Amino acid sequence: MPRKKYNLFLFDLDGTLLDTAPEFYQSLNKLLKSHGLKNKNFTQIRSKVSDGVNALIEMAFNISEAEDGFLNLRESMLETYKKVSLNSKLFPNVAKVLDALAKQNISWGIVTNKPKEFTLPIFENFGWENKTEILVCPDDVNNLRKPDPSSLDFAINLSKFSKEKCIYVGDNWRDIEAANNSGIDSILVSYGYMTSEELIKIKPTYKIDDSIELLKFI
Repeated sequence: MPRKKYNLFLFDLDGTLLDTAPEFYQSLNKLLKSHGLKNKNFTQIRSKVSDGVNALIEMAFNISEAEDGFLNLRESMLETYKKVSLNSKLFPNVAKVLDALAKQNISWGIVTNKPKEFTLPIFENFGWENKTEILVCPDDVNNLRKPDPSSLDFAINLSKFSKEKCIYVGDNWRDIEAANNSGIDSILVSYGYMTSEELIKIKPTYKIDDSIELLKFI
């Protein structure tokens, strides 16, 4: 059981609240097909989703960000992804957890490395703008990304809570390191996009296997 209760729950988006892997799978393979290349399997793509679009393109096309053609590939993939991004579903029990936070009048918000251009439509699609005012993207902090703590610090400043009353929930090493760098507690969810071997190396304050376990922190 957690040793204390929290006033603010901050969540990562992809791999924590939202399962975006199917949409990235669709978008990347459409791009590969347009270049006459074979599809990547779902497992290959899923394991890279938390690393972002650039990592997916590097893996699929064996190309670095510095090489000619990379930006065109990135723009093409994001154009496709934007069309299907609202199809993403919440992970099991996430809706129950967010409802429980609302019923207990406990504040929550989202801190993501996903640019606001793609995050805001998702945020509004779920009606979250009526439930929280905290949505922090790289755009809000000079494009700094986790594990840099700037986005978490920005969110906490918006909330007015002390850091000891805040906790960050994420699925990736960047999330946990960002929380450590910010000086707040963290929860690692194992149902996200990291492999079991990768999860072992991450040292959060707490670890859970199902989002429903978050209820014991409320």
